Amino acid sequence: MENKYWLSDEDFNSVYGKVPRLNVDLLIRKNGEIIMVQRSIEPYLDYWHLPGGTVYKNETIKEASMRIAKDETGLDVDFVGCLDYMEFLNENRKPINTHTISIVIEVIAVGGNLIHDKNAKDIKTISKLSDVSPIVTEHLDFLQKHKIFD
Repeated sequence: MENKYWLSDEDFNSVYGKVPRLNVDLLIRKNGEIIMVQRSIEPYLDYWHLPGGTVYKNETIKEASMRIAKDETGLDVDFVGCLDYMEFLNENRKPINTHTISIVIEVIAVGGNLIHDKNAKDIKTISKLSDVSPIVTEHLDFLQKHKIFD
């Protein structure tokens, strides 16, 4: 199904070259572990990160969280709540640098099959940060700040 809010590269660069982009990143809990995804595209090619994506117009944070979880991980999730936010002040998305504000949402996997989308090369559950490397700096800082694995 085509998304009517999907932006062409030209529109994305025009809009997000001028204003911040609102994103959600998901702390997905599954069987006592969390889900991490390894990127297959820029920015952050080959880096591990929390699944996430842009919030669409007229979409609630909860709706975006459910959509992104399903699209990027294949999982159905229950919404727990907002943990905090991350800010990416100078994210290199050639040919522009964007300013992304990401609300970090905690969810719990309740169904579906763990599988990554086309923007990832790998996906897995982890129980400690050393299970994945390298990790996007802002995500690593967030996980350490909030003592997700302590």
